[in-house]
Amino acid sequence: MKIQIPHLLSFFLILTSLSSTAQDSVAIKQQDIIDVLFSKRMAKKAAKDSMQIGNLYPSILPIIGYSPALGFVVGGGVSAAMRTGPSKTTHISSGLANVSVTTKKQINLNFRSNIFLPNDKWILQGDLRLLIFAQPTSGLGIQFGEREPFNLDGLEVDAPKAEQPMRFNYIRVHENVYKQIKGPWYAGIGLNIDHHYSINDQSLDTLSTPKLLTSHYLYSIKNGFPLNAYTTSGFSFNILHDNRDNAINPSMGNFAQMSYRINPEFFGSTESSSTLYYEYRTYVKLSNKKLQTPLLAFWTWGQFLVSGKMPYLALPSITWDMYNRSGRGYVQGRIRGENFWYGESEYRFPITQNGLLGGVGFMNLTSASNLANNQHLWDAFALGYGVGLRVKMSKQTNTNITIDYGRGMNGSGGIYFNLQETF
Repeated sequence: MKIQIPHLLSFFLILTSLSSTAQDSVAIKQQDIIDVLFSKRMAKKAAKDSMQIGNLYPSILPIIGYSPALGFVVGGGVSAAMRTGPSKTTHISSGLANVSVTTKKQINLNFRSNIFLPNDKWILQGDLRLLIFAQPTSGLGIQFGEREPFNLDGLEVDAPKAEQPMRFNYIRVHENVYKQIKGPWYAGIGLNIDHHYSINDQSLDTLSTPKLLTSHYLYSIKNGFPLNAYTTSGFSFNILHDNRDNAINPSMGNFAQMSYRINPEFFGSTESSSTLYYEYRTYVKLSNKKLQTPLLAFWTWGQFLVSGKMPYLALPSITWDMYNRSGRGYVQGRIRGENFWYGESEYRFPITQNGLLGGVGFMNLTSASNLANNQHLWDAFALGYGVGLRVKMSKQTNTNITIDYGRGMNGSGGIYFNLQETF
């Protein structure tokens, strides 16, 4: 993998110059999109309502689009924030829901939540999904053949012949409960269910000569999994550290999580297995100013197979993290493996002094194993990079609309729209 250093240096020098011209030592009144789109009277009324305990603060983003792979897409996303206790002792709770339907018979229902109970004594994390879905697979590990496709929010717009199209339905129920041990340290347990069913491996043809065998078929046959449905169901033991100032859009602090998940057959799993998962995020301010300061953010996560066997679609994969944010520059599911590592850095800077507009530059690396081909973790990497725009949706909760353009290897690229920061 070759990285052209001069081009990357020029890229970050441009971002730095934009950031430096956006700074001002004088405190300036903050604005969000409500201030811009609605009357001054309505904006003034909204500004007075500043995160009172028990009040819900929603932000809505409509979804309307078209791509050859999906057809017409209609839906929407809602980000909601709330405080359950005093601001000095209780972090902001958040929920993110989205629903979309397409003319090619796809339905996506997602709800994720991160709830801090009064005084941060308990944290409740949830990730619920119901997908009537279509997505190609490209095998395991890091490998690139034909020119990669362009994508919109991780879903392909055009598909090269090398990809193997699949349809499947998916139910995910991940619920974790954490009890405060001391300060920002927590311990907890979780329930984790991943059920894939009605799997249609559309490229598979075992009757032709020669046979057309897919990555999903070969992996499933080798490891004894059925071809049309399987379940990974179990429980996890978790440790969590979280001292971020705002989980929706942090400006400082750290987040660390480690989970050991056990998926026994008696709990409903098709095959027994166990995995180790970790995640770490940190945020470093580059100025002493309280508002509108550039910062560096770092994110890494990984999942490793400890014992047993995991079904193909349940293996860790790009953009299948909790909020579907990893791997900007690639199609969702493009990189998958028995063991998986991901790292990303992001430079965030203000564009306007009132906080309405901001920008980011990002870079990520991904590594995944393919044990059948003797490709181990960290033998090879996939690079992604890009830039993005931030529009303040709510100054009370510091929620942004994010618009990113990412590039990957071998011509891969995509545009990504979201509510809340990538990480």
